[in-house]
Amino acid sequence: MKIKTNADLQKYIGFEVEIRFWDEKVERGILGFTKEFSAKYGFRRPGYFTINNTDFKVSHITHLKVIGAGERLNI
Repeated sequence: MKIKTNADLQKYIGFEVEIRFWDEKVERGILGFTKEFSAKYGFRRPGYFTINNTDFKVSHITHLKVIGAGERLNI
């Protein structure tokens, strides 16, 4: 599915997803979001979405697919 805004992508935080980026790189994992630069978030970039070791903004995504059972994972 196409994701156009932060609000669209925030609906999938905590879900296992597959994301295709603008450079055709594909990442699979749990979607997260970094609210602030702190130890709690592993000193990741604030205001960015995360998957595995990749930080990104919504504009970097060309496609998103929910994988697995499509249930939010409580981590």
